[in-house]
Amino acid sequence: MQTILDLLPTTLGAWPAIWLSDLLRYLIPASLLAALLPLVPAGWRQPRRVQDHTPTPNQRRREFLYSMSTVLIFSLVGASVFLGVRAGWFRVYLSVDAYGWAYLALSLLLLIVLHDAWFYWTHRLLHHRRVFRWTHRTHHLSIAPTPWTAYAFAPTEALIQAVFLPVALLIVPAHPLAIFLFTAHMVVRNVIGHCGTEILPRSWLAGWWGRWFTTTLHHDMHHAHGRCNYGLYFVWWDRWCATEHPQYRQRLRDLIRRVSVDPLLHSETNPA
Repeated sequence: MQTILDLLPTTLGAWPAIWLSDLLRYLIPASLLAALLPLVPAGWRQPRRVQDHTPTPNQRRREFLYSMSTVLIFSLVGASVFLGVRAGWFRVYLSVDAYGWAYLALSLLLLIVLHDAWFYWTHRLLHHRRVFRWTHRTHHLSIAPTPWTAYAFAPTEALIQAVFLPVALLIVPAHPLAIFLFTAHMVVRNVIGHCGTEILPRSWLAGWWGRWFTTTLHHDMHHAHGRCNYGLYFVWWDRWCATEHPQYRQRLRDLIRRVSVDPLLHSETNPA
């Protein structure tokens, strides 16, 4: 049986590729959204703007630098997962046939649901006055978040969020494809939640998505007001625990009314 020392050279050799993967997973959606949103016609973009504030000077530079620290920490935790899989610590399987495609889809959904719970409760903990300053304050320096805010964490917060995956893999058997899709979903939803503009179709906002999933407005209100709207993917923890901002649903309805005309589809729909 191989020891950690036996596996260490292979892990160190794999780390640069893991770091590059984490970097691109952040850079691609963040840079695309940051570059494309200003190019969208103002008639479509302005009614969808959800921010009451504007980003401060040098904010994006600060966010990017902290994000590089987060990428480094995520990649080091990823390298530990790489080592742990080869050491047999984690429940990662390589053949889809071992559990089937239905289970692969179910495991992806389970990781997302578990991560949402992890994020909600650790997020509330990070807002405790005794830990906020040295963990979560860095992220909240962005009162008006941008796509680059998605990874703008202090190292302590980055580590708390990064360890979710190895903890989950101690319990949930997962295929590498499910892990890849989970991490990609995590970053894309995070970038969208910080972009300051509601980019989803009006029909989604007025339908099942708006009822069960967090929106850009939902998370933007968290940055603007602080102790509310802690959820990452779903709204249910905030509603169960009475931490949803009391004006959120009304503001969402107002937003839906504002975007009743979608120029990109060249069609008019009835206001909610």
